[in-house]
Amino acid sequence: MLYLIACIAIVVFDQWFKGWVVSNIAPGTWKVFLPGFLRLTHVRNYGAAFSILQNMRWLFVLITIVFVVTVFWAYLKKKVNYPLGLWSLTALTAGAVGNLIDRLRFGYVVDMFETEFMSFPVFNVADCFITVGGILLCIYLLFIYEKKEPAALSKRGKDHEEDKH
Repeated sequence: MLYLIACIAIVVFDQWFKGWVVSNIAPGTWKVFLPGFLRLTHVRNYGAAFSILQNMRWLFVLITIVFVVTVFWAYLKKKVNYPLGLWSLTALTAGAVGNLIDRLRFGYVVDMFETEFMSFPVFNVADCFITVGGILLCIYLLFIYEKKEPAALSKRGKDHEEDKH
């Protein structure tokens, strides 16, 4: 339940912040946020990360729905029980849902954070959670999963044994 509440809170914050940007910053313009570090720039992103795959809205909608359903299934089946794994999936899911809402509402994702100290694509709150969640999931899968999820591994091992017979 804690993970669901956190997921909803992240999505609400993401949508609130995007709404503030849409209401207060005209598309293509910016406001100072953290001088010399970060500014708020209202950008409409019709693609994915780094604006790749422009105008593939329905592909992203489909991928997001499949991802969210898969995470929900894994949660119900208790495929992941260790907190780091659950938090990583929570962050990924919240970010994916935040951007999904934009795609369904507007046909694009509202981005706003632009770095001033280096050239980097403009991003949003949901993107931050997707990035952090992805990094945490990699750490979890590489270093923790096999040690902390013995039930999932023993089930997988049994499935492989049955496949051999």
